[in-house]
Amino acid sequence: MVTPEMLEILRCPMDPKREARLVLEETRLLCARCRLQYRIREGFPSLLIEEATLPEGCSNLGQLPCQQK
Repeated sequence: MVTPEMLEILRCPMDPKREARLVLEETRLLCARCRLQYRIREGFPSLLIEEATLPEGCSNLGQLPCQQK
């Protein structure tokens, strides 16, 4: 189970500065900055980038706002 304490600590692994918070949304965690979605399996978040779901309108990780210079 993802607790409020966990959400205080967890950050999006795609954010180079590790500042982007993750928001609990039903059965997934959503990056507040780039909208990348991470699944929660058996109560535990899977923050593996290769398993994340891209936000709508984004066809690859390089298009994420946090990856733009």
